[in-house]
Amino acid sequence: MSETQTHELLDGTQIEISRDGRHKYWIDGNDQAKVPSVTSMLGHIDGDSFGVGQGWALKQVRLNDGDLEAPRRAMKRAMEDGNKMHEGIDNYILHDTIDEENELFIHWLFQIGEARNWLTSERFVYNKKLGYGGTIDAISTEAGGKLALWDWKTKDSQTYLKYGGSKKDHAQAAAYAMALNEMNSSIQVDECYIGYVFRDCSGLDVVKVDMEWATELFLASRQIYKLVGNANG
Repeated sequence: MSETQTHELLDGTQIEISRDGRHKYWIDGNDQAKVPSVTSMLGHIDGDSFGVGQGWALKQVRLNDGDLEAPRRAMKRAMEDGNKMHEGIDNYILHDTIDEENELFIHWLFQIGEARNWLTSERFVYNKKLGYGGTIDAISTEAGGKLALWDWKTKDSQTYLKYGGSKKDHAQAAAYAMALNEMNSSIQVDECYIGYVFRDCSGLDVVKVDMEWATELFLASRQIYKLVGNANG
């Protein structure tokens, strides 16, 4: 199952970007030249976070009377909640519809959504030079006409307040901005933000991406990804 989007470039031409169910990307119908997603290239960042995940899993077991399957169920619910929030945001930005039953979306709407002018949502990007693709969560028009790239993350509030966000989130946003530049897209962003939405609707945090540092991190991660791939044949 694949999806295709038309992307307009600065010179007035267009390209078609496609994505399959495994989040591989290709352009102009050439599915023999698929490239991996940004997130695939960033999987090894934050490798030292095992202790954080282990502590969260033990907490879930304790809260559920020793049920060892509790972490798995909690992770599944978190993914479902995140997907539902993304769907609500997309429908609001693209179709101006409001899902009043979607609690995380409503929380996002009151805290972030209503205060901004949204340009587009869920946009595929493709970097031919560096060989990757990805999907931008949203683009907004900020004060002074600046364009901002957004990426949404749902988080457990206590874990986030203790440990903060992931380094890979910043690298991911920077990679999307790089792809827009490499494509010569009609969308040229001036800044990037990560919106961390707490799953218990107790709050959220908006973090501005340090583009210079995040770009270096992504490029280093991509190089490791390629080296590991070559080593594995």
